[in-house]
Amino acid sequence: MAALTIPAVITNYQKQETLSRLKKAYSIVQQAIKLSEVENESVANWDNNLNGHAFFEKYIKKYVQYTQEITPAELWSMAPRKLLNGSNYYGTTYAAGSGTATNFILSDGSMITLNFVTTDGIWVGIDTNGIKKPNQMGKDTFLFLFSPKHGLQPLGGDGTPDAWSYRTYSRENIMGSGSNRCSKTGTGYWCSALIMNDQWEIAKDYPW
Repeated sequence: MAALTIPAVITNYQKQETLSRLKKAYSIVQQAIKLSEVENESVANWDNNLNGHAFFEKYIKKYVQYTQEITPAELWSMAPRKLLNGSNYYGTTYAAGSGTATNFILSDGSMITLNFVTTDGIWVGIDTNGIKKPNQMGKDTFLFLFSPKHGLQPLGGDGTPDAWSYRTYSRENIMGSGSNRCSKTGTGYWCSALIMNDQWEIAKDYPW
């Protein structure tokens, strides 16, 4: 009987470890933004035309403790991403050929990625264990968007681009039929929204 419970114990540990690291990294980004506002005024007045690297240099770098920066090409070579459905990831946040991104490793090994510029804001990726596997959406990789208007929001949450649809915290939408749903048959882009919708919990029906 005890042997049968070992996989469940391991899975539960992995979930809690992921959740703890995700909350910590999210808080670090939020705190960096708050500290930066003291020197750079309210986010409502921040330059909305900067790419990820320039945004990091101007607004974030002074306010986070990190151990290493990794270029997009280096990251793609070391740790290519996968979607939650198992397909290879070719999205914007971790684009290998991007000259506009910054990936930086925090002291606990988590990694923050800032990339791309749109009128909506900066794409933000959090990998809870850095370059270690599985490097998969919804498992250790979670996507957010930062904008001066809405702050730091999970993809699938309020204030994320219209093109992504389902811009609410409704579980039915986030886990529903959209291609970016948090489902084992979806991309997993909206899994950060599901976790935050569930009050920072990985619920029993989460597609782990």
